[in-house]
Amino acid sequence: MSRLRLLLPLFFLLCALSPGTLHAQPEAPAAANKRLFDRTVDELNFRTMETVYDKSFTRNKFPVTLRSHKARRQFDGFGANTALKKLFQNYNDASERFKNRYGKGRTDLAEFEKQLRSILLDKNFEFFIRNLPRAERVDLIRAQERVIKQASAQFNASEDAAPEDLAADGAAVPPADGEAEPPVTTPMEDPAPQPEAQVTETTPALRTADTTSAAAHDWLDYLTLLLAAASTLLLAHVVLNILPDLRARLDGLAEELEEQRPDIDRTRRHPAGALPEDRYEDEEVN
Repeated sequence: MSRLRLLLPLFFLLCALSPGTLHAQPEAPAAANKRLFDRTVDELNFRTMETVYDKSFTRNKFPVTLRSHKARRQFDGFGANTALKKLFQNYNDASERFKNRYGKGRTDLAEFEKQLRSILLDKNFEFFIRNLPRAERVDLIRAQERVIKQASAQFNASEDAAPEDLAADGAAVPPADGEAEPPVTTPMEDPAPQPEAQVTETTPALRTADTTSAAAHDWLDYLTLLLAAASTLLLAHVVLNILPDLRARLDGLAEELEEQRPDIDRTRRHPAGALPEDRYEDEEVN
């Protein structure tokens, strides 16, 4: 009985310590890096949607609690603008698939940063923010780059292979980009910013982002074209109207001056190319 009393506290102590011991085991670097990647993707997607939403609605603000794909999927603060709601849902689903770009194949720091930066180059991202003013697009991308740098600083590179090993078996490892999902083929509606008072029902049909389209011309290009056209018209007016009229006036003025001169001057003058007068009769009389 005394032995049992001594063993019972020891048994309870082991039971109390064993869950804590298991819980205290450190997480594998690969799993921690994958979790860090997914968390960073959620943060990038949240900031993108927050910027576009706040620009589209002058009074409402995108809730700060929508940090996950599921929470953003359940959000319904678009009022009567069903097209904008559809756009956000489509981009939310497309951006969630960014998480599949990392965790298969290479998992080193270079691949970690590469796949995060590819989000900023994705055509769905470019199409989603294309109606923001240029300055706001630049500010958003710079803020996203800072988030990526912060995530890279938290990356655990303890299990990364040496650079020469990566170069040796790089051909055997399929790139993570090859397994990424194709871009969303469902067209997306234009998220043009509009005040709540002027929200109108638009077609829910969505347009595909075309990154290869020609660059839009700015006001300087149109001003240059307008000045060139005006210069051409002005030159044509001078050549066809002003110069002939000026020449006719000069000819008329010359004729008036000719008529005002004395008759003697006119008799003395010989027209250009005229032969001298015949003087034979004067010589016979003498």
